[in-house]
Amino acid sequence: MNVRVGVLGAGSIGCLVAAKLVDAGYDVLVHARGEHGATLALSGLEVSGLWETKVSPEQWTVSLDGAGLHPSLRQSCDLAIITSKSKDTHRLVETATFLTSGPVLSLQNGLGNLEILQEHVYENAAVGVTTNAVKKIQPGSIEWVGKGSLFVGGPKGEIFANVLECLDASYSEDVSSILWNKLLLNVAINPLAAICGVKNGELRYEPLLSQAESTMLEAASVARMLGVTIDDDLLLIQNLHSVLDSTSENICSMLADVKAGRETEIDMLCGQVVVRGEKLGIPTPLNSMLLSQIKSLR
Repeated sequence: MNVRVGVLGAGSIGCLVAAKLVDAGYDVLVHARGEHGATLALSGLEVSGLWETKVSPEQWTVSLDGAGLHPSLRQSCDLAIITSKSKDTHRLVETATFLTSGPVLSLQNGLGNLEILQEHVYENAAVGVTTNAVKKIQPGSIEWVGKGSLFVGGPKGEIFANVLECLDASYSEDVSSILWNKLLLNVAINPLAAICGVKNGELRYEPLLSQAESTMLEAASVARMLGVTIDDDLLLIQNLHSVLDSTSENICSMLADVKAGRETEIDMLCGQVVVRGEKLGIPTPLNSMLLSQIKSLR
């Protein structure tokens, strides 16, 4: 297989995607940063948990975010997948267009990433969401904690559904629906876990469970007013419980960011619910409160 895929912003999810693509026979370029990126280049990747494997450094190409892109990498990929935090989307789209003139997928949390892609690659964009739970153990080592779904959509979504068959990806024509259904889980889980400093599983117990459900349903009311197709409240709550069970031992990325003093994705999560609610005249006090609380932790 001569198809070359660039995986950009390869943290925990990105490394799982890259490792699965290597295992499926793709030629993979990984673009990462810091000590983690250096370890991927020098020692490869260890995957544990639901799937145990080792990717040796000879099995992929690694470019380091801080070192710049070598001219030989220009247009060297057939397609690219961005798996970074939303704050890095603008920068990594530019990296993607350097590496490929082909389709680019945003496999990220939050709303607004597809629009950023389309500003640069127009109809060559796709968007995806996944509920797979992966955590970074140390540089060059990840654990696949919980098996989840992966949906892709957008103009070039079907291409990526085929490429990511190794992660059981499915194609969806309804982009807004797949984005909002993931966002509803994110606003229910990430901010509360980050504020309370707990693993996802702690949200299964009161009073945190009721807070998580109420925050999700508040966001769902905004989605419905926008005409987005989402499940009814009972199914949304059942899905939330299922994800909390399957990712009970996971430390969510927002908690990891708060602990490390990094910028979080709260603006693309609760912030997007608040902005859209304001435009519709729908009050969103729970999402507004979490937005303010997370911002105050910086």
